[in-house]
Amino acid sequence: MQQKKILIYFVILCMILPIRQEIVSQPKAKNKKKLSARERKRRARAGRITRGRGGASFTADWRDTDLKDFLKGMAAIIGKNILIDESMKSQKITIISQKRIPVKNAYSFLKSVLESQGYGVVEENDLIKVIKIKQASSKSSVVRVGRFFPSESTDQNEIITQIVPIYDASARQLEPILKQATSTNTQILVYKETNTLVITGLAGDIQKLLNIVNRLDQKSSEGPGSTASAGDIHIYTLEYNQADKLAKVLVKLNMPKVGLATADKKKNTRSNKKIPAVAHEDSNSIIVTANKEEWQEIKKIIKVLDLPRKQVLLEVLIVELISSDLNDFGIDWRLREGAYGQYNSGLAAEGGVIDANGRPTQVNTLSGFSLGFLQSGRSEIIGILNANATNENFNVLSAPQVLTIDNQKATINVGQDVPVRTQRRNAGLAGANAVTVDNFEYRPTGIKLEFTPHVNKNDMITLELDQEVKSVAGLVTQGGNPTFNKRNINTTITVENTQTVVIGGLISNDKQKSISKIPVIGDIPLIGRFFRRTTTQIKKTNLMVFLTPHILDTREKADKMTFKKKKEQERESRNREQKIR
Repeated sequence: MQQKKILIYFVILCMILPIRQEIVSQPKAKNKKKLSARERKRRARAGRITRGRGGASFTADWRDTDLKDFLKGMAAIIGKNILIDESMKSQKITIISQKRIPVKNAYSFLKSVLESQGYGVVEENDLIKVIKIKQASSKSSVVRVGRFFPSESTDQNEIITQIVPIYDASARQLEPILKQATSTNTQILVYKETNTLVITGLAGDIQKLLNIVNRLDQKSSEGPGSTASAGDIHIYTLEYNQADKLAKVLVKLNMPKVGLATADKKKNTRSNKKIPAVAHEDSNSIIVTANKEEWQEIKKIIKVLDLPRKQVLLEVLIVELISSDLNDFGIDWRLREGAYGQYNSGLAAEGGVIDANGRPTQVNTLSGFSLGFLQSGRSEIIGILNANATNENFNVLSAPQVLTIDNQKATINVGQDVPVRTQRRNAGLAGANAVTVDNFEYRPTGIKLEFTPHVNKNDMITLELDQEVKSVAGLVTQGGNPTFNKRNINTTITVENTQTVVIGGLISNDKQKSISKIPVIGDIPLIGRFFRRTTTQIKKTNLMVFLTPHILDTREKADKMTFKKKKEQERESRNREQKIR
């Protein structure tokens, strides 16, 4: 009887379950239909570009979206082709955004999203490859050297390789610490031979690791140089100074007196024993013969003299503007048939307009406009009008730069040699077989800069400066010798680090006016213009010299300045290429 009851309950239960399942499943289907409608609306709005006053922007609202669909929308926004890795086709992504993103930031947004999913990008022309970050790291084309991260690099998602030198710490000991402080996508390799780390990953991660390295690995504060002793012979290896120069200083000093009683000190006050020091140039070492106590005092002197000297980069800007205006107007009249039988300046004969007999030569070497007057019925010139106006402008802009160490003279000379004819003579036979021989000398032109910096403890710089600028004045006429402009400054100044000062200038305004005329007649108003020649020349010169010293006393400052100059050079190169195109 009990078995019959169990069988009846089982049959009833089997009849109720399908009904219950149908009742429960119907609301779910209704809810799914509502969610699908919202999802379609949201997906239609995601990635849509609108334009407003602030520029073009788009909505970044992708929820439970295939990563490939997200990349398809971003490809349309950034306008580039995207190659997708096979491993990401089934991967989902969810992005919830309450603010619109400017289109100009779309590429950085794309790389940030891919980074969160463990992917990186590799650019090739108009194609973007999306691959695993570890694979992208092996294809990084940006390699930097040093422990300085340039502030100009704003793209924190760029994949780069940084070669980091380690000073006193062990690169192998730093490796596990750095790996714990960064993501697993960052690769850290140790090159044991040079105690160097090679780090590859995102720029933001590498910048953080460099800050850690700079904190953990610092140069020791011990005195410079190493020493070795054998009895009373001591060897000190210099780091910053030159052994031969330092040895010349030591041999002029008296041997320090140590470990003597008062009576012995009085007895030895007249002793003039010098420090026996010899330089070994190959190893840049100082060899001194002294006992232990004397050596301790001598070593203190050597350490003070062997301190590192600061480096100074001097930037000089030379601006020279030269303007020359010439106005020449007048008429020459012939009084008789001779070639030089003229009033005024006689330019007609000098310009080759007439020959020795006063007849036209059909040649005119005069500058400007010339007009001849012929005698009625004869082919003879009785007058010639000449008008000439020239304008010459020169803009000389030079920026020499030179690096040297404290108290060390530096010289830079940039220019060229210009030929100047010093002698002309005829050699060989006379007549048509004559040969003209010219002798030339070469005169240097350009910029010559010599300076010696002296840096004190407050980073004030005293500069002993000697600068010379020599250039060719104007255009050289055929067969003539050039005229040289020479500017020289010799001065001593004191400036602060990175301070820009003007050390010299020249402003000149030279006006010359010459009048050649027939007396009395040339002074008659209006009519006198036909019997005189007036030449007016105005020359203006504006020269200014600016300089800016930079103290580069650390590796980071030197790397930063080098990076800055490299960027300036690359920018100038791009500008030149654009002008050529």
